[in-house]
Amino acid sequence: MESIWGRQNISFSVDNRVLLRKYVGFIATPSLQLQILPKLYEDAASAEDFEEEKRSSVRMLFRLLASSGFLSVKDIPEPQLIAAMNGDLLEIFIHIFIKRFLELFQKQIHRQYEDFEGNLAFIRGRILFQRQLLRNGGFKHKHYVSYQEFTEDNLLNQIIKATMISLRTLTKNEENKTSLSHALLLLEDICPIRLTESMFQRVRFNRLNEDYRPVFELAKMFYLNRQPGVHAGDERTFTFLIPLNQLFEFSLYQWLDKGLSSDDWVVRYQTPQRYLDAEKEVFLLRPDITIACSRAGSDTPIEMIVDAKYKNPISEENTRLSESDVYQMLAYAVRYQCNRLFLVYPVFRANKYFQNPLATYLIHNGNQEIRISALHIDIASEDLDQIQKEFIKLICHFFES
Repeated sequence: MESIWGRQNISFSVDNRVLLRKYVGFIATPSLQLQILPKLYEDAASAEDFEEEKRSSVRMLFRLLASSGFLSVKDIPEPQLIAAMNGDLLEIFIHIFIKRFLELFQKQIHRQYEDFEGNLAFIRGRILFQRQLLRNGGFKHKHYVSYQEFTEDNLLNQIIKATMISLRTLTKNEENKTSLSHALLLLEDICPIRLTESMFQRVRFNRLNEDYRPVFELAKMFYLNRQPGVHAGDERTFTFLIPLNQLFEFSLYQWLDKGLSSDDWVVRYQTPQRYLDAEKEVFLLRPDITIACSRAGSDTPIEMIVDAKYKNPISEENTRLSESDVYQMLAYAVRYQCNRLFLVYPVFRANKYFQNPLATYLIHNGNQEIRISALHIDIASEDLDQIQKEFIKLICHFFES
């Protein structure tokens, strides 16, 4: 577990509980399957609450991935599919992967020209005379030739087949098992290979195979999405691990960039970076999102800073925001000379403290007044477009007030 998740992100308690930090997703091997979902409820009091939170978390995760472009995943599973797969991320991804492939294969089998060399009893393509002399000498019944063949036994199909073989050993869902077996039967003429990272890098897309790019990206995600661990090259270990806070802040950036970027505003992600002590170059600051007025030219001052925190900021035990969060924003305000700053948190269901703003702090710095506003947004809502619009309105309202 430590080698996959990262030692710094995992801890074990004496009462046999495991605390996993930073990432959500799944780890799947033939002997172990582990799934970590984003927390949405302040506290799941019953089994029914837990199941509802599980379904909502899966749905919310796919919506954020699709709307932000954080990954190439664009499919948002229907609630019926989530229920059929019991909220299992691995099974849902396998279902999306195999469904896409079968739909494409029924429309058009992917074939492309592949280079071949070999000794043949007949001339095909062109004769490689140097190798002909070395290999065949005076034998006239053999010809060492190089030729191209328009075949379905190509690298892209080989990668897809190898991924299916590995997934078939992991899936527990009967529907997925049946679909994978059917797909492998269709690919029986494709040579089996052992996957390596270099194979994915060698695939090139053109007008003949562009439709297969989403299937390839899913296969690539299954094999290469091993951000924290050291299991690259192990085709028996599949992981899908997403840094949750990074996904949350990148989603907010995409929303703001879409809603505010114009002739008047420039929205930037994690830039500019500056040292709190510029002379000693210590304490590097990297705000999640900065918003500047585009009309001011290249030296435009930063008008707003937005920082995303995927955590529950207020609970019954703690009715105030985290001091470290506020101090972080104050450091941004001083170094970037910015007076409008926002802390943004997700709404945790069953949280009686839901309101906007959660809190507002006015801090006087000489003749300037620094305003730090904390906001809640309901990213678990089914109508994510409406939430985006409301979020943009909130940012604009508190900037102007």
